[in-house]
Amino acid sequence: MAQYANAVISKARAMYGQMLSPAQYDDLLRKQNVQEISAYLREKTPYRAALEGVQDSTIHRRQLENLLHRDLFYQYVRLAKYVREKDSIYQYIVMDLEIELILSSLRNIISDEQEDFVASLPTFMQPYASFNILGLAGARSLDEVIEAVAGTVYEPVLRRCQKQHPPEGNTLRYTRYELALRTCYFSTLLERAKRETRGRASAELRELITMRAELMNLNTIYRMKTYFQADAHRIRVTMLPFYSRLRPRQLEEMVSARDTQAFLKLLSATPYGRRIDPETGFFEGETDGVRYRATRRLLRFSTSPEVVYMAFMLLRSMETEDIVRIIEGVRYGLPPEKIEKLLYKA
Repeated sequence: MAQYANAVISKARAMYGQMLSPAQYDDLLRKQNVQEISAYLREKTPYRAALEGVQDSTIHRRQLENLLHRDLFYQYVRLAKYVREKDSIYQYIVMDLEIELILSSLRNIISDEQEDFVASLPTFMQPYASFNILGLAGARSLDEVIEAVAGTVYEPVLRRCQKQHPPEGNTLRYTRYELALRTCYFSTLLERAKRETRGRASAELRELITMRAELMNLNTIYRMKTYFQADAHRIRVTMLPFYSRLRPRQLEEMVSARDTQAFLKLLSATPYGRRIDPETGFFEGETDGVRYRATRRLLRFSTSPEVVYMAFMLLRSMETEDIVRIIEGVRYGLPPEKIEKLLYKA
């Protein structure tokens, strides 16, 4: 194994060992406000460096969340120095954040909330981004968003969507643009995984990538059937074209199910059936748990640096999202046991 591979695996696993413990999660769940959460993270956890110099008494929710997301990106930076490849699977976290930025820009054009968008921009990632982040911040229309990402892989995706679903003023079919960008994202990762790895490593990377997409599809079906009583056509046009443990026929049957109960019955007969308990009352929490456990297994047992790297970054992003969910739960006065059900590590 190449020296860089040993370095990536050793460093990623060491960084995983510094993630929050179950006891620390319990402590966070019992904090009363954002200020207490900030103080605990700074004083009692490895987040102390990310929050160095923060005044806990004055910090607000968005500021803390931005600091946490910046720290997540810096985990990537710390690992990236061990590899030299450009446009490789190691850069997936950059593409992930870029797509979220483009989608945020589109949402803010629809809602006309530019000031909030500018305030939350992750300018810290500019040296690694494929387009000018501040240029995207100034976009006031779809044409200006496309201009901001000109020359990147996102430009043709957005132009195709614009041609197929032309906007009317600031109104555009957001879900079609989201589907196209996320399809581009997963397709690019799968192409890089196939190009850069072979055998077991390639299969493990494919599992990490396609399971994420497939569980997103299951969440979408459940949400649209439960809360919007959407018909099969309305759901079908939102599905990502990727499969992991399901066959296309199985997914189509679930899309066509008459209601939520029929969908859950079909799901129970799939490989996910034993791992997802709909009786918990939080379906997405169950799918989160499936992905968390599968990702953790690959981090612990894979011998591929690409797999261990991606697994660690996915787990670390889940932890960041867990903390954000705790912050939101505390903000809205939810009891600890209810917040806990929302977490990946529940």
